[in-house]
Amino acid sequence: MTRTENTAEKALISHPAHPQHQLQLVVATEKFQCNGCKQRGAGQSYRCEPCDYDLHTVCVPPETPLKHPRFNGCELCFRLEPPGPGRSCDACGDVVLGFVYFNRERDIDLHPACAFHPQLVEIDGTLFELHTEKDAALVCRRCKVKDARRNSYWSYRSRDRREDGELAYLHVGCMIDGEGSASEAQSVPTELLNAPGQMTWYKSIWKLTKIVAKLAYYLLSFDGTGITSMAGAVADYFSK
Repeated sequence: MTRTENTAEKALISHPAHPQHQLQLVVATEKFQCNGCKQRGAGQSYRCEPCDYDLHTVCVPPETPLKHPRFNGCELCFRLEPPGPGRSCDACGDVVLGFVYFNRERDIDLHPACAFHPQLVEIDGTLFELHTEKDAALVCRRCKVKDARRNSYWSYRSRDRREDGELAYLHVGCMIDGEGSASEAQSVPTELLNAPGQMTWYKSIWKLTKIVAKLAYYLLSFDGTGITSMAGAVADYFSK
């Protein structure tokens, strides 16, 4: 259930939290603080330049309540404010300070970004799957804290074991802390979960896409050093 896999974002939108101006779809060149959910973000976002106002694309209210696969038989309504003080997100465990998906009957709160975490991501060439079960024994590869509070919340776990025979883990909350780890964690289409051959092709194409995107950025910014390094990366890619 990944919003960006099937949803083309509109170039201009109106938002009830910022009614005075329309918001324009942009690609943020730096990390930003979302004025809606109050979490960090990077990459594609909605922005009002005159007001210096930024929103994640997932912080746009949906037309219908959200049905999340983790919470069968329940609808989550989008709210501009938390239903009360001291509320924590059921996915990452962090405090809810702004926009939230909420279900009163089952007492569920989800940050908008947490509501749309992809089932499968690639980090540094390793595939990680989203798990929503508690696991007191896991040690996150980012925070490396044993018996961490975040062990009680969602995490990403590697599909394959490391050389030491152990699985790798990453708290959802720790991934958000490093955001845009949107640049580190790349969403992978779920249909490739059980298609190793297609996955190899996908990873190769994604690697080339990242190289070309960086090269385009350096060309536009007239960065000679960056252009040279990326041109070399392109040559290395096609020489393999």
